[in-house]
Amino acid sequence: MPKLIPETLTALVLASTLGACAWLPSNGADDSTAAVETPSTTYVDYWQTRDPSEYRSQANGTAKPQALTPSRDVVVAPHPTTPTKAKRKAEARLVTIIPVQGKPTTQSAGIGASEKKARGVVASKANPSKSSAKAQRTAASTRQKNKSKLAPISKDLWGRMRGQLALADIEHPRIVERIDYLKRNPGYVNLFVQRAQPYLYYIVEHIDRNRLPMDLALVPMVESAFEPTAVSHKAAAGLWQIIPTTGQEWGLMLAEGYDGRLDIHTSTDVALRYLRYLNKLFGGDWLLALAAYNAGPRAVQEAIKAHANQPPPTPATVLVETHPAIVRALALAGFARPVAVPAAPPQPQSLFWSLKLPRETQDYVPRIAALARIVANPGAHGVKLQAIANQPYLYRVDLTPEIKVFDSVTAAGIPIEDFSRFNPGFKPGVEPPAHAYKLLLPREQAQNLVANAPGARLLAPSRHTVQKGETLDMIAKRHGVPSQQLAQWNGLSGKGRLKAGQQLVIYPSS
Repeated sequence: MPKLIPETLTALVLASTLGACAWLPSNGADDSTAAVETPSTTYVDYWQTRDPSEYRSQANGTAKPQALTPSRDVVVAPHPTTPTKAKRKAEARLVTIIPVQGKPTTQSAGIGASEKKARGVVASKANPSKSSAKAQRTAASTRQKNKSKLAPISKDLWGRMRGQLALADIEHPRIVERIDYLKRNPGYVNLFVQRAQPYLYYIVEHIDRNRLPMDLALVPMVESAFEPTAVSHKAAAGLWQIIPTTGQEWGLMLAEGYDGRLDIHTSTDVALRYLRYLNKLFGGDWLLALAAYNAGPRAVQEAIKAHANQPPPTPATVLVETHPAIVRALALAGFARPVAVPAAPPQPQSLFWSLKLPRETQDYVPRIAALARIVANPGAHGVKLQAIANQPYLYRVDLTPEIKVFDSVTAAGIPIEDFSRFNPGFKPGVEPPAHAYKLLLPREQAQNLVANAPGARLLAPSRHTVQKGETLDMIAKRHGVPSQQLAQWNGLSGKGRLKAGQQLVIYPSS
């Protein structure tokens, strides 16, 4: 029997003695996996059906109630569990727990201090949501700078939207789930696109002129599947699914014979102003703003407050052998010394992903982000988007309060069915209150209406003849339109110079 070196023998005895204690559970340890509880409610889900009319009640309340299908989109990933005893026996047993450098942080929404104080939102020192919002603003600023260089004009509306999407670069497993779902069910995208065709250009124009991200044009796809007369069980109505109280607070008129929530023009204006307000309220984080649009700002603020009051997470640890004698003993026994690899710093993410929100809202936001990713690069996801021309389909006619809406429509020879398709806010056969209304119609019908309604005004494109010395910026400023838009309307590039006598098409600024 060979002689053992005393130092080695001592090390082996020490390893054996201390190793027997290595597997004692630490105080407070719990090997069980805690499931994350999230509020669950049944809700009207236009995403989960190929025919959203199955879940849609009519405004008159005569439709039969339909079975509601809760969404099954969110999958909660389990927390990593403690290694089993069999697995641990195969590993080096004696370890020292070394906390990773850096203090744990809690997340809070990027709400202003005055808002936090007024609404009781608990603030925290570190704010990944603000980092995420800043990243979104930086990306949007970069896209806007690129846009100002007058990139090649796209004849397709989807191409115009690309490069102006704020959510297209966000990575998260729940977004990937939604993309995979759409790839397996391409009929949904086709349905959305077909219904969006008459309205999408008009909405994109509004978004562009308000300097908002193009992701907002996808909100009606998730809210109503672009069904203008959709009415939910919560009394939300129209493309943007606006509830009565929110609509009235933001200036929509709800009266006998007219519902502003169903009016394409007015509801779009209110929805975009409301979304801008929510984005500002939540520090520029569009994910939180969209969550608040769906669940209400108070629900999101309460979720933020609850998240801020949670105890901070346990610091991550690295297991490293430190005792020199034990390291030598393990080396003699054939064990390799584990090497601690520092973890890469996590990318800043929106606080949205950490909040306990209603199931509908947890599904809602990733769906919009998934559509943004598909619009940004449909080929990468195996999706083919039906082309939509980057030119207007609907034209606006402004009526004075003295004009009788349905008398003028009848005099212009416009079928009521055609009028109601693009102006569903007006109840057929009921004259709305005297008011200055804004109607949307295809160009020929719009021109007929103006010809038969004295005082009506058609907001249609005009032509400008370029004078010597005029520049694109000068003409755009004079007509109150963005120079980029003026270039797009006329197929111009940033490098091309205008020539005297050249004809430019200009769409109205309002």
